[in-house]
Amino acid sequence: MDRLVNLIPFFVILLSFPSVAQWVELPIGNTTVWWITEFFTLYAFYQFKKQYYRGVEYPKAIKYFLIWVVMSAAYGCFMADYYWDYKALINNLMIYLMGMSFFYLSIPENISKISRQWCCFAITAFWLFLPFMQLEAPGKFLSPFAFLVIFWPFFEKKWKIVVIFFSLAVFIYGSFGARSTAIRFAFAILISFVFLKIDVFSLSVVKKATCLLFFVPFVLLILGLTGVFNIWKMDDYLGDKEVLVAGSYSTAGNNTPSENLKSDTRTFIYEETISSAIRHNYIIQGHSLARGYDSPFFSWATDFQFAGTQYHKGERQSSEVSILNVFTYMGLIGVCLYALIFLNAIRNVFKYSNNKCMYIIALYVSFRWAFAWMEDFTRFDLNNLYLWVILSMCYSPYFLQMTDYEFKSWAHNILLPSKA
Repeated sequence: MDRLVNLIPFFVILLSFPSVAQWVELPIGNTTVWWITEFFTLYAFYQFKKQYYRGVEYPKAIKYFLIWVVMSAAYGCFMADYYWDYKALINNLMIYLMGMSFFYLSIPENISKISRQWCCFAITAFWLFLPFMQLEAPGKFLSPFAFLVIFWPFFEKKWKIVVIFFSLAVFIYGSFGARSTAIRFAFAILISFVFLKIDVFSLSVVKKATCLLFFVPFVLLILGLTGVFNIWKMDDYLGDKEVLVAGSYSTAGNNTPSENLKSDTRTFIYEETISSAIRHNYIIQGHSLARGYDSPFFSWATDFQFAGTQYHKGERQSSEVSILNVFTYMGLIGVCLYALIFLNAIRNVFKYSNNKCMYIIALYVSFRWAFAWMEDFTRFDLNNLYLWVILSMCYSPYFLQMTDYEFKSWAHNILLPSKA
């Protein structure tokens, strides 16, 4: 099974394709191909744990979440009615089992290995696919750079240029219509500058910012539900003047209508998701991994031309908002368990980290938690994998026990050829 484990970096490279399939005007694989890829990726992670960590438990927060995922999948076997439900069940099960990657990703050299090999592939592949990419695609394809750019201050000059350029390429070749992608990369670039002064930077400031990012979604949710303040309705607070950018589904030869950066594309999703849970009484346990939520907004998709598709029952299998997908599939129980993964990751850094650098990773973890309330497509893709990279780092004794010098040395060598 060593051979399968050694193929994990190759599987990560393959994930580049389903990461952008929706936004590339080329036929890239099919469901069967990607399910096979996803299955062997998860099986390789399982074999790694079995071979090197036999008898060792997952961190409790991750363990309980994975157990609830399996239980929700079992529940889905009874809730599924037809083909699209069973397809969603299989797809979602593999997505939410990505936490099985923990043991592999908790080892510093493994993160370096998959990042190094993917980066060598992406530098060339990006230019080959760029002519066929819609403006949403660059940010999806280059997702690992939203992780790598955090460490650019530690890289050699050549890799500094490469990482910064491809991070900026998201803005150059993409579209600000893809607001969430732009925000994700912008935040990663912003916190990377903290590493320039990490030795003198106040940890109390980082801690406060981390706690603020973690708890602000709950505050905004309560304010929104009570009608006091809705962060998505920016026109109510900034005026009606539109801020237009190129449509995120545009390509070089196909321009879609411009998009308004201030447009509210989230309120109706929250309303539909919560209303559906109340109507069908699955607030606590969720609708199972097989079922979506009632979506009146997408009722047009129930027309005859969509008969027999995922919209046939008036349900939308998933939304753009990650946390709402967790809520739909696994209810408040799933949301709480998912939150504990992030909360315990941050707590581990605050309590056990022997270096300041991990506090910046904890800040990024807190941002990704807040970001999950805005978007973060729920997919088996590079973006989701690198979310588990930063979560695993916060639970990893290898990273927590590093000194600042050891962490900087690891970061410096992420993209350099292995000396082993």
